[in-house]
Amino acid sequence: MDIKAILFDFDGVLVDSEKVISKISLEVFNDLGIYPKEEDFLPFIGGGDKIFIESIAKLYNTEIDFESTIKKIHDKYYESEIPLINGALDFLARSKNAGFKIAIVSSAKRKKVLKNLKALNLGEDYFDLVVTGDNIVRNKPYGDIYQYAALNLKVPYNNCLVVEDSLLGVRAAKEAQCKVIALSTSHPFEDLEKAGAMFVFDDFTSIDKFESKEELIDFLEECTRDDRVKYGAVKCFEKEYPFSKEVLIDNAIKLAYKARKNAYTPYSHYNVGAAIVSASTNNIYSGCNVENASFGGTICAERGAVMNLISKEGPTGIKLVVVVTKDNPPAPPCALCLQVFSEFCNENTEFHLVDEEYAKDKTQGSHMVYKFKELLPIPFVLD
Repeated sequence: MDIKAILFDFDGVLVDSEKVISKISLEVFNDLGIYPKEEDFLPFIGGGDKIFIESIAKLYNTEIDFESTIKKIHDKYYESEIPLINGALDFLARSKNAGFKIAIVSSAKRKKVLKNLKALNLGEDYFDLVVTGDNIVRNKPYGDIYQYAALNLKVPYNNCLVVEDSLLGVRAAKEAQCKVIALSTSHPFEDLEKAGAMFVFDDFTSIDKFESKEELIDFLEECTRDDRVKYGAVKCFEKEYPFSKEVLIDNAIKLAYKARKNAYTPYSHYNVGAAIVSASTNNIYSGCNVENASFGGTICAERGAVMNLISKEGPTGIKLVVVVTKDNPPAPPCALCLQVFSEFCNENTEFHLVDEEYAKDKTQGSHMVYKFKELLPIPFVLD
């Protein structure tokens, strides 16, 4: 991977303005007697003001005066407090100091971009180039704006890294033959990946700090290489906890302990219970070991829990794993179970191994926590 320039979209990338704009737009449309829902705006984010406004009018089979409508939206926007994206200023400074050419490439009007720059306390001269929707005829999802920026920076398209937040912007960057990463400020992780983003992140603090071009490139290569430990059957993006993580772990331990009592172990008499948390729904699925006289055909508790999850939700990711055994220290999953987990866990998925004493009474016994990569550093993968 060779990156010489980083091209930043603005709204939703450096400033968290998309939500502000959507809220103001709802108010302005309501004043006009049009009542769109917030999700109506999502497909048109990043395509410029004209697409953003006129697409909503078309969606609701009405006509509006674009110029007066956008003026009302902008007037309210310029009076608003615009929050920064976490880590944005630090990432900009590191990119500049590392020797990358940096540019603002926004489909918004120049006046709005300058307003946003002011919110960052940065001048236009901080960047090697500032490109706005005023510079091009065809806006995103066409790749013109990014090609225009690359040509003016004298950097080949495929040596440009675009930082986007919108589906239209990601598609524009791909059409321009640029590399593209995306923040999840405006769209879900999976939608941005489907659109073509090679790496999706919450904010700039998700990216390791770097001092040189090579360090950032190494980080991106590590995040995007095909042989890394990842969700195998499907890339699943985690739903937030509906309550504290501690409550989720406690519930999973209780279900694993309960499942352990139902284990069928006439040959080894070694009962195991497992519980896994779905990354998609936060639902908990349990399993117990089931033996048979062939021994080798035994179904482990961990695989039983995985089958329970997949039978209910289909291929999805695993957020958390609990295994309850009688041993202290608690026994880990077998190698075969770990290989199965490699299809649905990422390298940082937590495995909570507890003994029966801890499962019954958390004041005694053993509770050990591992990351998946510590239990299985190198799973089998297909080339």
